[in-house]
Amino acid sequence: MKSISTYKYIMLLVFTVIFSCTDTGEDIQTINIEDFLKKNDGTEWLLSNDDVKVYIRLNDNLEQLIEQWRYDLELNCYEYNSNIFSPGNLKIVENSSYELTIEGDAVLSDYEQMTLTREGNTLKVLITITEWQEEAVYFTKATLQLEDLERCTDQGENKTDWLDLFLNR
Repeated sequence: MKSISTYKYIMLLVFTVIFSCTDTGEDIQTINIEDFLKKNDGTEWLLSNDDVKVYIRLNDNLEQLIEQWRYDLELNCYEYNSNIFSPGNLKIVENSSYELTIEGDAVLSDYEQMTLTREGNTLKVLITITEWQEEAVYFTKATLQLEDLERCTDQGENKTDWLDLFLNR
């Protein structure tokens, strides 16, 4: 008789443990981790050196993922490009809280992969050109409103983005 009581006691203990550990979902708080694009949506950045002066804005929108304002020294104004990527020329392979990785199209792109990471007021863009060649470009947080930049009125079809300037130097 003692073995039946011990058996009932063990079964009661097992059921208590199972049901007390079962998750009903009511007590769990959802952890909201923003991805890179959400965290950096609308942020504006400057790349400036002796050869080029370019502002970019990151957007959580594939149609305008990276807007660009490139300074034209001859015209003394900024050429605007609403998206540096051609349609179908990118695939987002990672959009975590700390980085955005874009894979270029094998036919349309001059790069294999582009990885954006942010540390404070610095945006690092690591460009993998080939399996054996990669370059890093560093942007700093812009301190002016990009809408205030004087845009060139005749942009024509010769829009050049910072990536083309960088890769074709």
